[in-house]
Amino acid sequence: MKTLIHICCAPCLIGPLEVLRREGVTPAGFFFNPNIHPLLEFRRRVKALRVFLEGDPLPVTFDEGYGLERFIHEVYDPDPARRCDACHLLRLRATAALAKADGFDAFTTTLLGSPHRDHERVRALGEQAAEEAGVSFLYRDLRPWHDPGREEARRRQLYLQSYCGCCFSEYERFRDTNREVYRGTPPKRPGGGTP
Repeated sequence: MKTLIHICCAPCLIGPLEVLRREGVTPAGFFFNPNIHPLLEFRRRVKALRVFLEGDPLPVTFDEGYGLERFIHEVYDPDPARRCDACHLLRLRATAALAKADGFDAFTTTLLGSPHRDHERVRALGEQAAEEAGVSFLYRDLRPWHDPGREEARRRQLYLQSYCGCCFSEYERFRDTNREVYRGTPPKRPGGGTP
């Protein structure tokens, strides 16, 4: 079965790609992630996927347009659950449309491998996008291959991100830390002392 895989990042592709190939699926990939911010993070993830593909060739279509404006326009909602649904649906609809246009039998997503996602919501949104586009959604519970995929990414020295990708998830990840706030000695306050 010829299947288009929505790829969120290289580490999340490794396990699912192996599983699907073992099942006899003929895979191709689609990197479409207007949610990933800031720009340098977006570029790191594109590069990590390209480095992975050097050692494990797979035809991949890259949408390398930095999607901040589109993401904010189409996804913003004060409710985090609705915001995540809108983000997932944005990416799944684009993948379904490309799968249909390019004659794939089905599409799927590496989001099904994340233990941090509401798995049943991702499945429902994938099925919704499939119905709208008129192409099949290939559902698999890929969560068991998440950790082995990340270990393989470490072994290959691929970039491993520490948050989902959007500005909201970056804030949630780092809001309670001082990481990267100071390098060296903190600046002095006017009148003495440190902040």
